[in-house]
Amino acid sequence: MSNTNISSQSDAASADQVSALPEGQLSSGALARRRMLLKSLSRGSAVVAAAAVPMHTLASTGTITSVGKNGAPAVRCGISGMMSGVHSRETFTQVCSGYSPGKYKKIRNWPKYDSKSGIATNSVNGISFTQTTTFAEIFGNGMNKGLLDIMQNYPSYDEFHWICALLNAVGGAPASFSFPYTASEVVSFYKGTGPYPSFKALQFFRTYMEIHPS
Repeated sequence: MSNTNISSQSDAASADQVSALPEGQLSSGALARRRMLLKSLSRGSAVVAAAAVPMHTLASTGTITSVGKNGAPAVRCGISGMMSGVHSRETFTQVCSGYSPGKYKKIRNWPKYDSKSGIATNSVNGISFTQTTTFAEIFGNGMNKGLLDIMQNYPSYDEFHWICALLNAVGGAPASFSFPYTASEVVSFYKGTGPYPSFKALQFFRTYMEIHPS
């Protein structure tokens, strides 16, 4: 993903936010990325920063925004951004998003779909799944029905939106959409083992990530 158009104002804000993170809570890899980010930002280089820091880390620094549906206010890209809001001084140059659930009602739109077999095979947390795998098998709880069955017949259920987020994360949403979370993170949010409450994660996905119909 390219961030060559990030403004110097965003760079300064990013440096302030990244430098404020406690080193004791970072892994050695994350610490190295942070030091590279700070070094590159001090030189005015957004290109090096983009290469050094993962997408979801950049999303939390205030350079990427999420545009909500039905009049919902724009927020920094991510669940924490939705919870804290946007400050007037922040400058955004990119928008993160994903496909809406309607995209995945047709199996041919699923990532890694094989037209010869009619099967889409993906994986998360070491679990290989297809459209007939049950929701409970992947998420550890919830509906004991196949994923595609839920997408086609149960739009009023929360699982409908969690599956959409999962498919966006495993590769359904193209890189240009800048979907901010991995498939593993989506599952952890559902289970409540991530850093945010499950209902907040669901609110974020439904309000800010289900943007593109096709």
